[in-house]
Amino acid sequence: MQLFYEGAEIQKDVELISLVVQDSCGDQQDAIDLVFADSHGQWSGWNPRKGDRLEVVQDGYRSGVLWVDRIRQEQGLFSLGAISLPPAARTAHTCVWENITLQALAAEKAAAYGLGLQCFGVQPFPYARVDQIAKKDFAFLQARARLEGCTMKIDGGQVILYQDAFLENQPVVKRLTPAQFLEEPVFFDRADNTYTSCIVRWGQVSGSFADPACIGAQLTVEDVPVHSQREAQRFAQGLLRSYNKREASGEVITALDVSITGGNVIEIGGMGHSDGRWFVELAQHNLAEQQSNFRLHRCLERY
Repeated sequence: MQLFYEGAEIQKDVELISLVVQDSCGDQQDAIDLVFADSHGQWSGWNPRKGDRLEVVQDGYRSGVLWVDRIRQEQGLFSLGAISLPPAARTAHTCVWENITLQALAAEKAAAYGLGLQCFGVQPFPYARVDQIAKKDFAFLQARARLEGCTMKIDGGQVILYQDAFLENQPVVKRLTPAQFLEEPVFFDRADNTYTSCIVRWGQVSGSFADPACIGAQLTVEDVPVHSQREAQRFAQGLLRSYNKREASGEVITALDVSITGGNVIEIGGMGHSDGRWFVELAQHNLAEQQSNFRLHRCLERY
């Protein structure tokens, strides 16, 4: 394992007690949490600051650069927490665009923070007008992506924008069976947060999309501006999918396996009802305890 702080490799100079890397599909920020022994107060001499850069490399896996946002010192211990959101991106902005696509919006936001952009399966639908009103840039971009059934994440100096259905249809990276689970897995197949249809309405314009395979009420959205029925229908489909994709969810714990990351598709076998293709929402790798915790949802193949 290699640990980089402000670009310098430091793992030989510290006594590491705990190291947990959180690799998300994009629905939440990637994170690193570290705890060091600090019996002689050596970390105070290094003068760590919020905004400093952390990166972990393990067996071919790279966390990408994350920025320190939490520093804690207690007797004999020093802990650091870092997230994938650039420090400058915490300021809210107001902007207006006309005749622009989601890819162009993402490219503009990425460039503002010195990041690149990668898109996967994202369609170049044109927007007549888009308003960002007093919102942080990447929270705004994530909400905009969700309307199109897409997700955004920041990883390795890149803004990654992908269509959920595109990524969920990628090949399986690994098959897991009960023999590989360190603890009893938990799988839920529920209808307490799903909807049978969604309608998006703005003034006199509205559009809807139905998912008869799901049980639930109708989701009505009236705070998203739309400029055509076709756009309203597309947003209704994207928003409905964002809820219904978690109809079946699960969590499994295995020995440390950094080859599985957030955004991968794995196959569960040997469980019976829960067998099949699952999308990794969050891979939490505990490098000190040598185990991985995967939070999953069943791949939604209907739309």
